[in-house]
Amino acid sequence: MANVLNLLAPFGALLGGALGQTGVENNLTTYMYPDSNITAASVYSVNGSRQAPKGADILTVGVIGDYGWAGWQPSPDNFCLKVLPYLESLGVHPPNEVVNDCDPGDKQYITNATQMQMDTSAYVGQICAMKNCSAFLSVGDNFYDSGVDFTTAGILRFEQAWVQMYQEGIFEYAPWYQCIGNHDVVPGQPGVDFQTKVAPLYDDRWYFGTKGLPYYTYDLTGSDWSATFVVVDSDCFLSSYQKNTSVYYNSYTQACHSTRQEQLDFLSSTFAASNATWKFLQLHHPYRSASTNETDLEPLIDIVVQHKATVMNGHDHCMGHFYSNDTNFILSGAAGYPQAGDCNNGTAVGPYAKFLGANSLSAANGFVTMDISKNVINVEYYLRDMTFDGGDLYSVHYDLNPSYNFQITQHSC
Repeated sequence: MANVLNLLAPFGALLGGALGQTGVENNLTTYMYPDSNITAASVYSVNGSRQAPKGADILTVGVIGDYGWAGWQPSPDNFCLKVLPYLESLGVHPPNEVVNDCDPGDKQYITNATQMQMDTSAYVGQICAMKNCSAFLSVGDNFYDSGVDFTTAGILRFEQAWVQMYQEGIFEYAPWYQCIGNHDVVPGQPGVDFQTKVAPLYDDRWYFGTKGLPYYTYDLTGSDWSATFVVVDSDCFLSSYQKNTSVYYNSYTQACHSTRQEQLDFLSSTFAASNATWKFLQLHHPYRSASTNETDLEPLIDIVVQHKATVMNGHDHCMGHFYSNDTNFILSGAAGYPQAGDCNNGTAVGPYAKFLGANSLSAANGFVTMDISKNVINVEYYLRDMTFDGGDLYSVHYDLNPSYNFQITQHSC
């Protein structure tokens, strides 16, 4: 883990725009995976952030999302129920973070959500130690309920909800390729800047590209295959976030919505320039869902379909597999507080849902692994057996085995 004190010097230049420079691989630092079957591979460093090892015949990664609950302190009931309505009646408009931290549903979830994040992080660590995961791919909502920014409170949340939560065992060595979700943009530009510019300096496992932007690309490279991933901020595409009644409406989302064509062009040009065996779009919101299909994302999906790529997303707090227009959509949004309604209580509606990790009582906690090789990507859904005092909300007979899996064999173009 990078020593923060040694990284203080570049902070000023970095936040001033030096991240516009292209990163160059630095092989001076090598991290070897203990008990790994890919002993010839090492973890590379780009701009000080770790990268997944290269050269493996099969590389396993974890896809994880909607996890960061630990340490969130909701606003007190007296403020939310009495003071806030009074202020609003006087025409006083508190910051979006303050309003969002009064969300009654999330206030109700917080105790269980924190415990579920802790239990699920241990479960992910157990599965990934068994499967030798080399990296984690985040699909956003890294910090509930209102993101983090470059304040003492934000730093404490970053430490508690991510650094300390995911630091032992397999987590100690594996890089995280990060993505922005809707809760992450509540603080506006300062929140986005912390995750894209500051956090990679704070902890070298946290990767957000080489330019400090909320959209970027990276490659995973095996012995005879490669995979190109493009990360975008899907918040910028949703028209619902452009309403001044939305807690996600701020100067950041206004600006990135007006320039969303830049992300479309970036996705298109990156995929067009890549000769990778496999291509992926990594974003937060779902285009295919058992809850809400975000059709504003269609311009992105059109590019995905053109290149026979795969989509990874979160936002819905459950696990799912959707297949539409010859495209696989991998939903992995269950590493924090699962919600059965997001997966329609496990009942598929329409022809697109192939798997939904939910039942009438609950959705399951869990995550997805992808075993990437030249000829096939084996996608496995690991759902945690959720046994509590007084009942079993989501029963999994043996949760060290995947509850569902499918294979991708059609190469990208």
